[in-house]
Amino acid sequence: MKQYLILVLCLLFSIQTWGQESVVLSRVTLKTGESYIGEIVVQTADMIMIKTKQDKKYQFQLKEVKSIEKISASDGIQNNSDQMVLDVSTPSGNFSGMLEISGAVSTAKSGFTSSPNMQASLAFGNKQAFGKDLFVGAGTGYNFIADNSNSQTIGLIPVFLRVQKILTQDKTAPFVGFDAGYAFSTNQLYGGGTFVKFSAGIIHQVSFKTALYAGFYAGLNSIYCSNLSEKIDAGTFTYSGTTTMTSLGVKVGLQF
Repeated sequence: MKQYLILVLCLLFSIQTWGQESVVLSRVTLKTGESYIGEIVVQTADMIMIKTKQDKKYQFQLKEVKSIEKISASDGIQNNSDQMVLDVSTPSGNFSGMLEISGAVSTAKSGFTSSPNMQASLAFGNKQAFGKDLFVGAGTGYNFIADNSNSQTIGLIPVFLRVQKILTQDKTAPFVGFDAGYAFSTNQLYGGGTFVKFSAGIIHQVSFKTALYAGFYAGLNSIYCSNLSEKIDAGTFTYSGTTTMTSLGVKVGLQF
């Protein structure tokens, strides 16, 4: 009886081992040198879609693809020494940057009326934080405001944390974002302060690592002004103090 039991167990083990070894995956290598491993779920004359082990689906034009090769399941869990495998579960594959330019109209109570606001920023972080389509990172930049009321310029250097969430897994998808941090002033007449910025827009995946996005944003920034003014019955009262700058604008960016 024991011999039969041992024979059955060996047979089951052999079948399981054979089944694992017979699983065939695909390695798709792009012309950029990036490659990834998964199951091809759709392939036409123009495009290919692959599903990774994290059940993520990525779509590429065939003109972007350098090669497609079949590999065994055991080879799929190892990196090929001749290629760099970018897996969305690894920190190196998830590391991402954001280069962004924005333009807005800003006002500050008792400080200045509607004035143009331009900003450029660069942020780095994880684009798949917590296993989601969620960018979490930190950045800095330069913010320039032309104060129309006082013929002055305000220069701010923001240092911030950024969270940006893609809402669907489509190649072109909506997103929402949030920045929070502190803006340091480069002017003697003005001082910096804390700020928050909320944004929403559309992001388009160009390749595995690259995406373009555009949207709208609204921001609040606490700043110190040495020339705040308020009108009272006796005239105009001028003083120094802290006020809140509000901004409404648009932004465009490159995620890489």
